[in-house]
Amino acid sequence: MECSGIIAKVEGERKDWIEKLPCSVLSYILSFLTIKDAVGTCMISRQWRHLWKHPILTRTNLEFDIPNVFGGKRTQHIEELEEDNNRLEYYFHQFEREFFVRWVNEFLLLYRGKEVDSFKVAFFLDAESTAVLDKWVHFAIKKGAEILNLKLLRRGGTLDTENVYVFPHWLLSELKASTLKHLSLQRCVLKPPPDFDRFIQLTTLCLNKAIVDPVFLAHLFSVCLLLESLTLRYCRLGSYLTIGPSLRLNDLKVLLCVNLERIEIDAVNLSSLEYSGNHLQISCMRIPRLVRYFFSGSSKGALPYALTLLASCPGLETLHFQIWNNLEAIPQTVSTFRNLKQVNLDLFMPNFDLWSILNFLKAAPLLEEFIVTVQPSNYQGDARNLPEFSHDHLRIFKMQGFQGKWIEIEFAICILRIATKLELLVIDPLGKYYNGGGMWSKVSCYYVEGNENEVIDEHEEDGVDWHDVNLQYLCWKQRASLVVRERLKEVMTDAQVIIL
Repeated sequence: MECSGIIAKVEGERKDWIEKLPCSVLSYILSFLTIKDAVGTCMISRQWRHLWKHPILTRTNLEFDIPNVFGGKRTQHIEELEEDNNRLEYYFHQFEREFFVRWVNEFLLLYRGKEVDSFKVAFFLDAESTAVLDKWVHFAIKKGAEILNLKLLRRGGTLDTENVYVFPHWLLSELKASTLKHLSLQRCVLKPPPDFDRFIQLTTLCLNKAIVDPVFLAHLFSVCLLLESLTLRYCRLGSYLTIGPSLRLNDLKVLLCVNLERIEIDAVNLSSLEYSGNHLQISCMRIPRLVRYFFSGSSKGALPYALTLLASCPGLETLHFQIWNNLEAIPQTVSTFRNLKQVNLDLFMPNFDLWSILNFLKAAPLLEEFIVTVQPSNYQGDARNLPEFSHDHLRIFKMQGFQGKWIEIEFAICILRIATKLELLVIDPLGKYYNGGGMWSKVSCYYVEGNENEVIDEHEEDGVDWHDVNLQYLCWKQRASLVVRERLKEVMTDAQVIIL
């Protein structure tokens, strides 16, 4: 039999095998596809022509975004590209708003389901689409949606105060009882009256690049008694933010909010806190159960201030500091953290005293995991005057953005000697670091040939293309990683040493 005949026979058998499956099984499989792909299965055969309708037109989790409406694998991660204005500009011109709106309207007219659990819209929409957005929100609320997510995209990265969609909170008043438990809004205005009582079931509120009425926000926890998670990212809030009093709140994120100067927190069950922005006054009135803290700041004195603030959190186990520009060293006197198990330290500044990182080790006697991320820096400090001490609990130490500099190698040797129970030491010229709010960034390789020498010729870097990351990484693999490996072998240790 010829090759083409064999292929045709195999494909025919495969098609027959699929079509012999019960309709219930096929419907179940279709329920995992995007709406666009599921509808496209009607072209497979006559049997499949109407098969998609039941699993798609009755599904309880409705998502209207570019993959579901337009299809295409290249658009699966468009929401992750929100900060990339060039890519957003491309998508903005490629996909028509009118087609998107018409497609969603037609789908909702055909919808046969009695209830909706979640409803999501992610597309280039704004106040010009108020009528249709109100209509969709009304549909979701009327169907009893517990999760509502409006992710309105825009070409630029900043939040304009004009042409921003106002969330129609009044539509919730049309129901006898609100079912909404999770609300996520991006590029929207949220300004219910302070006594608005239709968020009574709300447990999660996530606002990104939103304009929020400060008066409503001041009364938030008196009308959202069940609120457990609050995220405010790139929001316009006013200068003063009061969190609580709350008995339910356990997760709080306040990230890069405009004009914010002061925060007061009264949440006795808060376990996770994330903050990024300029230096401001944070009054932690009551957070005795705080377990995890992420802090990112660039103002002078931000780190010492944050460390002083955390002295009243005895249960703290995970600490992540991200410091930009204005820090020369970790303070020598750091409050002791008796329960601290993990520390992430991101240092993005010039002229930093690398040896001062050891102050964290001395302040956390039970620390088990320590991850340090650095970017190009002219290190300061002298290892000859370091106090002698040992750490008996550190198991994992990782250094990201490692440039192969002599002082970095000496620091790694110091860690091997100090950490008597160390199990793993990782040296990585690349890596990734957390930015808050579930966002991550990659670390580029900044190795320059000769970094590993104790004295570097000032002219050695001439002609090096600092933007050619691939070349720098290749040089690292061919030379520096081998030098670092040989130097670390000088230390007698039971720890596994990994040099990436």
